[in-house]
Amino acid sequence: MGAVSLHLLAKAPLPGLVKTRLAAVCGDELALAAYRAMAGNVFRAALASGLPATVHFAPGDAQASMAALCGPGFRLMPQAPGDLGARMAAALAGALTAGDAAALLIGADLPLVTPALLRQAAKALEKQPAVLGPAQDGGYWLIGFTRAGFAPEVFIDMPWSTAAVAGLTRARLAAAGRDTAELATLPDCDEPADLARLAVPPWRQALGGTPFGEFLDAAPVGLFDQYRANR
Repeated sequence: MGAVSLHLLAKAPLPGLVKTRLAAVCGDELALAAYRAMAGNVFRAALASGLPATVHFAPGDAQASMAALCGPGFRLMPQAPGDLGARMAAALAGALTAGDAAALLIGADLPLVTPALLRQAAKALEKQPAVLGPAQDGGYWLIGFTRAGFAPEVFIDMPWSTAAVAGLTRARLAAAGRDTAELATLPDCDEPADLARLAVPPWRQALGGTPFGEFLDAAPVGLFDQYRANR
């Protein structure tokens, strides 16, 4: 099998643009700091995976701030226009039509993604036409296809940010005749309660020595307790 490329859909680190559900409760400053730390984990894992990686960023005039966030080692491209599904499909389609044998897509807000998981996803595409990494909230944190297995219909009219996303995606992949490998389920970090969950065992230990772990270390003692109580 030829090259498997990795594609990251990311927003520039601007107040009011990132982690809006966190910001609504915790404020823009904390939400932005959390996003920077999550993205730091993702970019570190992407580089360590050894997969050629492209960051698809928004807004389109934010290349300088995006480059400063992700650091060297990434190709930078503005996201395509359209809704989330259209932008995801365009990132994958561009890579596959350009000649990549397979392509993986993730977001920039996955504090628990690891190089091993990304390599596992790439390896899975040697045997299956599609791969999916489910998320605990009913969505997914990774999707990928071989060139022959690409099924853009899984991105059309999807109720994004709902618990139905992964199930509908599986159903559409099955309807398209795509056998799909599945990776480990990872927690999200979209709501304040998600921050609280990641700040305690077992996840806290897994985040040690990472940018997101450092973010948690720097938070005032007891900051997340109020959110934990509201889970």
